[in-house]
Amino acid sequence: MNLERDAETILESIEWDKISLERLQQIQSQISKQINIKISEKKLEEDAQDKIYYYNASAKVFPETLQNSLGKYRKCVFAISLGSKNFAYSERIEACIKWISKNFNSCVVLVGDSVYRLTVEVRSKLKGEEALSLALKTGQDFIKERRLLFDQYSGSCQFEFKMLSEIEKRSDFQIYYEELQGLYQKNESFQRMVNSFAQTYLNRGKDVADEPISEKQKYLATSYLLEESALFASVAKEGWLVFVYPGSIKSFEEIAEGLHPEVPEPLKQIVWVSLRLKKGHNTSEDRVGE
Repeated sequence: MNLERDAETILESIEWDKISLERLQQIQSQISKQINIKISEKKLEEDAQDKIYYYNASAKVFPETLQNSLGKYRKCVFAISLGSKNFAYSERIEACIKWISKNFNSCVVLVGDSVYRLTVEVRSKLKGEEALSLALKTGQDFIKERRLLFDQYSGSCQFEFKMLSEIEKRSDFQIYYEELQGLYQKNESFQRMVNSFAQTYLNRGKDVADEPISEKQKYLATSYLLEESALFASVAKEGWLVFVYPGSIKSFEEIAEGLHPEVPEPLKQIVWVSLRLKKGHNTSEDRVGE
């Protein structure tokens, strides 16, 4: 069906001279309104084309001694931190995917669903099972919304989704978690590193920034890093040693550099890749995010 042609036929068949002036004015008003809407839509589309950005990703590797020899690793973990701005926009995610697909043959996309419950508790009034339920749903929603983006690059890199909530069920996770809790209690250097992370983590939330930080929030923030570290140790134990993340997490950069040798053995073996995302315009042959 050709709507424009049908409309033209209808207009030609109307006996305009038999329509009252009042009705003609009403029709004119409706047509003018639609014309203005079309003009606005066209302008928005043109503006959007002018403002298309892409992101280029560049990497900083920890330990730094591996900066020029990362190529010997053929698989990686792409750590997804739910609630972070770097995972809220497809352009940023695609820049990471593109970089990964150029440097690795296979990648586990590790979605931080279960640990996100701690962020939910810090930033909202939800607690316990309610926070966990929302966190798990957010993880599933991320996969549903972003799967096609990953599929676009499956020709050069095989992507597989895994949830931290699945890793959490492993027996070695609990062993590593208890080990890290004990380390936090007795090792001052490690404790300072965790507390520094917790402060940065809490300052990220706008809802929290304007209010005094409670002891409960500090505990949740500390638990976040200890739990995530134990989960990463469990993944690294399986031979997935390279972790890729957009942005900088000083804690894991220090661990990868060997500054905290008391951490569980698998964590000492990780290679941490911090991606820097730089915005540009759609003039490059390698543009992403279109």
